[in-house]
Amino acid sequence: MISNVLMRNQIEFLQENYRLAKHKSSDQTVLPSEDLMNGSGVEHFINRQLTPLLKAPNGMVTASQFSKRYAFLVTAPFFASLTLFDQILNVQPKNTSVQPDPEKGFFLPRLSLKDEGTTEAGMDRKETIHKALEMVFKNHLKPVWETLNKVTCVPMPVLWENTAVYFYWLYETNFYSHELGLPANKVEVDFQLILDAPGECFGESENPLKKFHHDKQQLLKNDPPIRVRKTCCFYYEVNEERNFCKTCPKCLTGFTDQSTDESK
Repeated sequence: MISNVLMRNQIEFLQENYRLAKHKSSDQTVLPSEDLMNGSGVEHFINRQLTPLLKAPNGMVTASQFSKRYAFLVTAPFFASLTLFDQILNVQPKNTSVQPDPEKGFFLPRLSLKDEGTTEAGMDRKETIHKALEMVFKNHLKPVWETLNKVTCVPMPVLWENTAVYFYWLYETNFYSHELGLPANKVEVDFQLILDAPGECFGESENPLKKFHHDKQQLLKNDPPIRVRKTCCFYYEVNEERNFCKTCPKCLTGFTDQSTDESK
């Protein structure tokens, strides 16, 4: 594999579409990813900073909501760069940090990279995918999820499904919205390679993304089919209307208009 850097227009594409930080903030305001693997760092950030901001009832609910934001920050620019540009971003924990948005702070943060250098994808796509998954999941997200679980008792299945939901959205919907002249089946091929990857790539006994991948259901006659979650992410705990997500399993026991699409 060859060391490389994304072209300026590609960097700007990731900044505009996938919350890659445009400007570096001061060290006093960013949250290093490595701190999210430390119990005391997580306890301070989740319970003292983010819980009041989200007006969440407890740290477990906050941890679930944060995990959705963090999963997007780490995986969205990473997979976009891999599948759309054949470049592998360095998302090792020591190279990444959570940067508050200039307007919305940690409510809707961005991902900051110390080094924006990339590695060119190899000729063996399967091998490239497996090594990439180890970096983003086994070495990064899994340790963060384990720390959140230990500190707040948020269930691991919730954290992994929060991650999987964004992964499906990227590969089933979002990547197709960009007119980049990709080979017809490139997105589909990468999607399947990731779903077929062994659990070891994630530091798990089974692939946690595939675990939550099942057929979509049509719950309302005039609505498109949706993939109902297996776990509840507790979103209803942090919105004043106490609406459920449209994909919440609780909606199966009487699907009503008390549901909403959570913003990506």
